[in-house]
Amino acid sequence: MNSQSKAIRIAERVFRELKLRPGVSEKKVAGWIRKKLKEYGARKEAFRIIVASGWRSSKVHGFASRKIIRAGEVVMLDLGALYKGYRSDITRTFILGKPSALQRRVYKLLKRAQQAALLRIKAGMECRLVDQAARRVIEKAGLGRFFRHSTGHGIGHKTHQAPKISRKNRNQLKAGQVITIEPGIYLKKWGMRIEDMVKVTKNGHRLLTRVPK
Repeated sequence: MNSQSKAIRIAERVFRELKLRPGVSEKKVAGWIRKKLKEYGARKEAFRIIVASGWRSSKVHGFASRKIIRAGEVVMLDLGALYKGYRSDITRTFILGKPSALQRRVYKLLKRAQQAALLRIKAGMECRLVDQAARRVIEKAGLGRFFRHSTGHGIGHKTHQAPKISRKNRNQLKAGQVITIEPGIYLKKWGMRIEDMVKVTKNGHRLLTRVPK
């Protein structure tokens, strides 16, 4: 197992063992995550941990605060491990209770948008076309203005590195690059994002993250 794969497995182990519950602060959850990342072999977290609940999940970068997580809220978690110089980056969104019809719709839409982007990935594909694939799914659903960032980015020794999977980047993907695909929708009262890491191959991609959505 190479170092980046190990960084991914460490982060996934934390996700699998995480137990969210109402009444706990975002900072306490982030502290637990940080402790477990180190316990499982990471030198430290790959970047500042995002734990964003309720209205704070509508922030693209809702870094953990003193806010108390409440029953029924959306909770977005974005975390990664730094292992022997390589970083991982995974986002999952949870609901502490029964999701509303709109929440179900948005979550399914994000999964469709992510899948559309994944299908475009291969060596030689322009980055903007991968972004476009995800963005069109969300725009056709009338929620395009709520997708407020690029579809993904390269990740390796740095959390954010080339190539940027954005609407204006005409650079072509290269075999062997590791990138994230992370569509998000951020409404006024809550937001959602899902993020996975993939490796670009000659004829497509290989999904590197396995933790369930």
